Amino acid sequence: MIAHIKGLLGKSRAFFSRSEWAIHLLGLSKLDKPVEKPGLVMVQIDGLSLTQFQRALQKGHLPFLNTLLEKERYAVHPFYSGLPSNTPAVQGELFYGVKTCVPAFSFVDHKTGQPIKMLDTDYVASFETELKKQGRGLLEGGSSYSNIFAGGAQEAHCCWGNMGYSGLLHAVNPFVFPFLMVLYVDIFFRTFILLTVEIVSAVFECIRGTLKGRSFLRELDLIWLRALICVSLREFITAGASMDIMRGMPVIHLNLLGYDEQAHCRGPSSAFAHWSLQGVDDAIRRIDHAIKRSPFRDHDLWVYSDHGQEKTVPYLVKYGCTFEDAVKDLFNHPEAIVTAMGPMGHIYPKKKLNTWELDHFARKLVDQVKIPLVITRLGNNKVLAWTKRGQFILPDESGQVFGEDHSFLSEVTEDILRACYHPDAGEFIVLGWCKGETAISFAFEYGAHAGAGPEETKGFALLPLDVDINSDGKNYLRPTDLRRAAEDFLAQGPVFHSMNRGHDPAISRTLRIMSYNVHGCKGMDGRISTDRIVRVITRNDPDVVALQELDVGRSRSFNIDQAQRIARKLDMSFQFHPAFQDKNGQYGNAILSRYPMALIKKEALPKLWRKKFLEYRGAVWVKIDIQGTKINIINTHLSLWPKEQLLQIKTLLSKDWLESPDRGGPVILCGDLNTSPRSSVYKEICKKFNDSQLMMEGHLPSKTWFAGFPIRRIDHIFITPEFCVNSIQVSHTALDRSASDHLPVIAELSLGKDLPIVGDWTMEVLSCKK
Repeated sequence: MIAHIKGLLGKSRAFFSRSEWAIHLLGLSKLDKPVEKPGLVMVQIDGLSLTQFQRALQKGHLPFLNTLLEKERYAVHPFYSGLPSNTPAVQGELFYGVKTCVPAFSFVDHKTGQPIKMLDTDYVASFETELKKQGRGLLEGGSSYSNIFAGGAQEAHCCWGNMGYSGLLHAVNPFVFPFLMVLYVDIFFRTFILLTVEIVSAVFECIRGTLKGRSFLRELDLIWLRALICVSLREFITAGASMDIMRGMPVIHLNLLGYDEQAHCRGPSSAFAHWSLQGVDDAIRRIDHAIKRSPFRDHDLWVYSDHGQEKTVPYLVKYGCTFEDAVKDLFNHPEAIVTAMGPMGHIYPKKKLNTWELDHFARKLVDQVKIPLVITRLGNNKVLAWTKRGQFILPDESGQVFGEDHSFLSEVTEDILRACYHPDAGEFIVLGWCKGETAISFAFEYGAHAGAGPEETKGFALLPLDVDINSDGKNYLRPTDLRRAAEDFLAQGPVFHSMNRGHDPAISRTLRIMSYNVHGCKGMDGRISTDRIVRVITRNDPDVVALQELDVGRSRSFNIDQAQRIARKLDMSFQFHPAFQDKNGQYGNAILSRYPMALIKKEALPKLWRKKFLEYRGAVWVKIDIQGTKINIINTHLSLWPKEQLLQIKTLLSKDWLESPDRGGPVILCGDLNTSPRSSVYKEICKKFNDSQLMMEGHLPSKTWFAGFPIRRIDHIFITPEFCVNSIQVSHTALDRSASDHLPVIAELSLGKDLPIVGDWTMEVLSCKK
């Protein structure tokens, strides 16, 4: 009943939702009904290294992301950017599967002979057209915000290859804009306040920086940069992405730039760069809030950074002249084109150099121009690398150049070769960092990225624990791995897998069991989703699952066999018992198991026939076999009526069930018993069983119903004395609170060392494909 009321409230909230009204006013399309297929929201925090991410968590600058880690079962993965470690290269690999699609952020196009930057909107658009020929766009059918490439998105907003916003002209319509102002008055007010704060603080920082000897004009530029990128753009794309979630877009990717820009100017560990992370964190929180209210899809939230930044010294500050001037002084005969942004650049002599000249100029670039690392092509997919310590051949001596302790040494080496042999690469590839050298940037910036440094190449990926990541045996991800995971997720729905707790129950003699009333897979938002239930189960990684209130072939749940579908997605065997069935289908309970399982009994429980309006109830009894140890598991869902509950539980405790000769071994009795610890039914059970929630020292028993605001403890896992409780919990994540009207109970139990192996027993292995 409460779930139905909440569903009605949800529909009312949707009617009064400003996102819904904004979608209507802007003339944007949306789904017309909920869909089972999930959606994906990918948030890129530009330029935040794993080190600075961890530091920001410790400093409390990322409270929402910390909540995901501590309460929502997310995990942090190291993320190798590839080379160059910049956004175009990362997004080329992530969106289209093309590694090292650019040799740097700035280079000479070999077809036209013209220097370009990946900020030239026309060039980026044509470049992306070529990328589309090499791979399918990851964002097809979705939306893309503030990225270099649109990624094949149906709608691209503020991307360098497509700067327009499809609804922007309509938004500034004099008949529409006033309504938007009213709908988003808090956002406009918030933006105004934040702009004021940013501008005032930027002015003070401008004065402070100028007094420290920094360029006044450069400091002045930072004022509008902070106002535009750290506030205005962030608020715009956050509102746009939230609307797209409400529209049911299948995939959304947005790039939050504020930290990266501040880190370039002040350094990656600077207070102002970390200050901007609080706004980034709040934007992600608001996007997650939109995900929870989405009327059409269950969206997953993935957060990652494309690369980090090295703390650098600008070349101009260190040597008193620009890098371009220093190189041009060296290459006056012959002349050369220099393209360099950040700590990676290319030099293109205007005439072909012989081997002696290549060696001569490479040494001069190191000794005279003071470049930490200079690379030229050697042929046969090898390169020569010059540092002040000497000359090295890559890939053979990569440890001498990048350090044997580099986290991504083998991949950095492969990628540097790929960059050097890129058709748009220069004759000389120059980098501002190598092993043993202080990092420099060829641009005027105190934080930089694009090269092979240990910080600039190491970002992070913050993903739900149950996302299936195939990283080919690596202990980190790169954009290709993230792309593969996203493609699998979007194409097939969630790819669920065991969380790999690191033990084999057969060896450690432990069993992890979950009891969960799934409410016909109908969530608190009124939507039916078996995938959502599967995700709840997967994130808790049980060996055995006892489910109540499953539909099989009922029209209200799209005629799905919910037990079979859930078991198949979890790769578990199952046994289902219909407590109730009629011409409209079946409704009942199931036990799912990773281990061999034999059915002992499944049948209806007695009713008080004078109360014909009461629902039919039933139970299912199986034995599972863990290396010869037989464990009895009974799953039931008792009546709401106390007298009928007592009748049913006495039946289960009688010779027809648990006092039967078939018992033989320890017993777990679990399910939705619809009874609280003060009831006579509960006390009757406790005469022969222990309540697992009372068996852990220091554990405060948790309520299980209803999910949004638990007020009663009616879902239980009872055990016989042979078991010890290693851990017990009632999971209470945002996903748990939305997937059903009950919360799942999970117990990890130890099997006593003296438990006998119960004779020879032929197991009936029940297929999940049944």
